Amino acid sequence: MYTSGQFAMIGNVGRKALRLYREEGLLVPAMQCEENGYYYYDESQLSKLATIKRLRSIGISLFEIKQILSGEVSEEEILSSKIKETDDLLRDMKKMVSDKKIDGEKEETDNLLIEPDIRPFESCVCLYVDENVELEKLGISVGKLYEVVARKGVEAAGSHFVRYDGLKDDARFAMKTCLPVKDYSGEDTIELFEESCLHINFQGGFSKVSDAHKIIRQYAEEHLIELSERVYEVYNQDMSVDLYYVI
Repeated sequence: MYTSGQFAMIGNVGRKALRLYREEGLLVPAMQCEENGYYYYDESQLSKLATIKRLRSIGISLFEIKQILSGEVSEEEILSSKIKETDDLLRDMKKMVSDKKIDGEKEETDNLLIEPDIRPFESCVCLYVDENVELEKLGISVGKLYEVVARKGVEAAGSHFVRYDGLKDDARFAMKTCLPVKDYSGEDTIELFEESCLHINFQGGFSKVSDAHKIIRQYAEEHLIELSERVYEVYNQDMSVDLYYVI
């Protein structure tokens, strides 16, 4: 048996990291001494520590590692999801480089010429993740949804999207990351439909979606259209964004 300090030294890992793995339930000590409160690990746990370190080195989250170790998902499923996220990120980066070559004034003028329309947000049943994340971390939430799709053999039925509630108040807004699915319903799904929305299809790319928000808000103000605080951003494969403001 090894103390925490000995185990950390043998496993070539920091004691803070070892404590974090213990608190997250990834690597629970073999025993705790009642007299001194010290934690002890046995030699067989070194292989699990090595697995955790290997997965962390390639960017796998603690949540995902815990799923792998518990057998909820396979390592292959997680890695396939990460490969897809990386491919999507690379595609987005290439698009951003291409956009840089476009004359800025022409691009701004073209965006201002886009005119919103009024249409419903069509009914769909979606898997969802209920959490607030920054845009650059959205791929993590999307990856979680595709993990569920792969694990349950569910078929995706459209582009993933985000629903914001209270977007005007950044301190308190709520966010759901959603993926439409076919022929599936359960506690992890939500059915969505909006009868009337101010809509725009924005071709400027994911990274410039804030421009689409400006366009649609300005249009609503000029045409005296009252918008609610519920907004949908649909991220299409062609890098366009369908933006829906519920009226």
